[in-house]
Amino acid sequence: MNRKQLLAAALAATLSTGMIVSVTTSAFAAESHAASAGTAAKGQAENKAAEKDFVNVSEDTLTSMRDVHGARLAIFNGDPDQARTYMDAAVTRMDAAVKDADKYALDIKAPKTGDSYVPFDASLAIVNAFEPTAEKAKSIANANAQLHKGRKQEAIESLKLAEIDVAVTTSMVPVNFAKEHIDQAAKLVAEHKYYEANMALKAVDDAVVVETYAIDSVPSTKTNNAKS
Repeated sequence: MNRKQLLAAALAATLSTGMIVSVTTSAFAAESHAASAGTAAKGQAENKAAEKDFVNVSEDTLTSMRDVHGARLAIFNGDPDQARTYMDAAVTRMDAAVKDADKYALDIKAPKTGDSYVPFDASLAIVNAFEPTAEKAKSIANANAQLHKGRKQEAIESLKLAEIDVAVTTSMVPVNFAKEHIDQAAKLVAEHKYYEANMALKAVDDAVVVETYAIDSVPSTKTNNAKS
């Protein structure tokens, strides 16, 4: 790895701890990685848990999506009791996510009109290659310090002055649509209709939208727009 790549990796790690929650939510990944992640995963979670300057990630939506994936994996493995456990948890957390949707939902041009697209995953990426210099390192340190003080716009300006472009990629799910299908899947699991339940949960996964925004162009939440 050359110096540019090293600095780019360091920047992504440094900024992600100050800017957003970053969680991987690929289908079925959560459970299979839980045991092996161990201390490293715990450390990453502690570093990234509090800050939410650029994308406000809904913990209820994230947890419900993890439970959806756990239920699908349990169905695949022929473990109906475990599937029911995951489904009960998914229903509870998605109910909470729907109630708080406007606090998190981004005001986007939604594929499913009339629904609330709530972020449950977010990550950072460096858009442009840059030459590592002492000035850029100082700008990165300044941006991180500003973010920890809640001064988002100042952090953006620090990165712009250093000609460092950072993009935020976020995964969102329409929570009303998700709730309908999760409730349906829970009923189907209770009726021992596991194939049909899995298809209802697959519809939730298929409805996920992934978008990438420049850090100064992330859409506002519905709540913030209502106040303005």
